[in-house]
Amino acid sequence: MYSKKQNTKPQVISYERVKGYMLWMIERYGNYSAKTLLHKANLLFKDDTQYNESALAYLIERDIVNDLRYAQRLTESLTEKNIGLNKIKEKLYTKGFSSQTINECIGSVETTDEDYFEKALILKIRRFGEEPIEEIKLKQKALRHLISKGFSYSIANKAISYSDDEY
Repeated sequence: MYSKKQNTKPQVISYERVKGYMLWMIERYGNYSAKTLLHKANLLFKDDTQYNESALAYLIERDIVNDLRYAQRLTESLTEKNIGLNKIKEKLYTKGFSSQTINECIGSVETTDEDYFEKALILKIRRFGEEPIEEIKLKQKALRHLISKGFSYSIANKAISYSDDEY
């Protein structure tokens, strides 16, 4: 019913093979941070990792892998979503970027507290309605929700107590 597995020889791990794998990953799945790309190569070529760092250095030298450029593109796409600044920082950190790169990308974001207030207000209205929240337990729940989405306490509190009569 099933055919027998043929004994195939494992492929030889070489610099060209590792470099080709990294290029294939970038072409197939888009950009990666250098740390993530190295981690994936180390998982695949765990028997012999001597070529992984030199192949990554080649890609960085040729500007194929650029952490700052990737982080800026990711930051721009995340600012378009209804999430706050803290959540953007968290997502960049989980991607493996250094704090210097994260701070540089966050500093280049051209959004104000008013923009984040509007995003927080959209989330609050979507989940809890347009009326200001007066009940304490519901207010705490709304605050937790908005803070978990990355908004600061002051912006979340302002969005929760907002009514159209104020402005």
